[in-house]
Amino acid sequence: MKLIVVKYGGSVLDSGLAIKQAALTIKQELNKGTQIVVVASAIKGVTDQLLAAASTISENTPLEVIDHIIGLGEEQSVRLLSSALKSIGVDALEVTPSSPSWPIISDEKFGDAEPLIDECKTSVNLGLKPLIKRGKTPVVCGFIGRSIKGKITTLGRGGSDTTAVILASCLNADELVLVKDVGSIYSADPKIVEKAKPLKELSAWEAELIASTGAKILHEKVLKYKLEDLSIRIISKDQNLSDEGTIIKGTIPEYSIKLYEESVYVISILGDLLSEIEVLDTILNIIRNNDSEILQMQITKQSSSILLTGVIDILQEQLNELVLLGKIKAISGSKKSALFEIQHRTLDNIIVLENAINILNVGNIKVTFKMTSTLSAIMLVDYDKKNEALKILTNFFAPK
Repeated sequence: MKLIVVKYGGSVLDSGLAIKQAALTIKQELNKGTQIVVVASAIKGVTDQLLAAASTISENTPLEVIDHIIGLGEEQSVRLLSSALKSIGVDALEVTPSSPSWPIISDEKFGDAEPLIDECKTSVNLGLKPLIKRGKTPVVCGFIGRSIKGKITTLGRGGSDTTAVILASCLNADELVLVKDVGSIYSADPKIVEKAKPLKELSAWEAELIASTGAKILHEKVLKYKLEDLSIRIISKDQNLSDEGTIIKGTIPEYSIKLYEESVYVISILGDLLSEIEVLDTILNIIRNNDSEILQMQITKQSSSILLTGVIDILQEQLNELVLLGKIKAISGSKKSALFEIQHRTLDNIIVLENAINILNVGNIKVTFKMTSTLSAIMLVDYDKKNEALKILTNFFAPK
């Protein structure tokens, strides 16, 4: 039988009528023979109200106590949704942190706890799976964890998505469905861009990139726990659970290192190319006409760096003509280099990158150029030392 995990956000469960509609939608899918595990967030605004109340009572309330208090919002949603399901004939069972079948086990970093995946798998196997086999429809509190010692924790803002993806992964579910206010991920913010279009599919990296720049699509931990073959589908509250939405495929590996076999060079250009678009266009045409491939660009008001393949000496001769014409101030070209592209789940933490560079320095390998983005980093080293650098970086980034 098909098994899906469905997560309802707090802005979707914003009233008794909305909760009733969610229950009807779940029953409609159950009637098709689908097995469903439901994850529910606190009703919109409830978490903030509970947090404000705790802060008003005392500014020094321990985080452990705050976690226990604000977790009550999810328990409220679960009991209301379970009640709505039971009222229409669904054999629903609320699963709260006090339940014997509670599945999410975490560390005790109150306020932003990390799930303990091995313990979660064991809890799911012993708790949730038997319920599903008996024909129950579990309704689980999102956002909340329980430590090995039995203390209540929370998984950080938006942690209900994290709960859902962990359950889907531990259950080997066919799909995770996230029910949001707005169905699908759009090419731009539909509240701002009138003609933004819904996207049918994104890779995990693409979804993470969009989320990292401010789009409120997924909690940052979701893709960390997503299995490679688990599809995540985002739909709106007005859709059926089997309707189309945006599907997110693939996963973000712990790390990946790509070494370009071809030699790479850096052309550095002094001049304001941002204000002189025609000059930039001329430079790009010169590079293209020399059968060079541009791999990366970094442009500022004062200077620009272009990573490319090709014959560097010929390019420098041609680009220097722009210097003679007064279009740019100066150019320079690097020596033959090896390019490493590194993707890592925590690469947005600059400390990780700097530590990698320090390790290379210890091995007498100098990083001659680096460029970072939210999800990846590029490093250049001496081409003759590429194999040695690959070995050092692989050992550094490999899970310990």
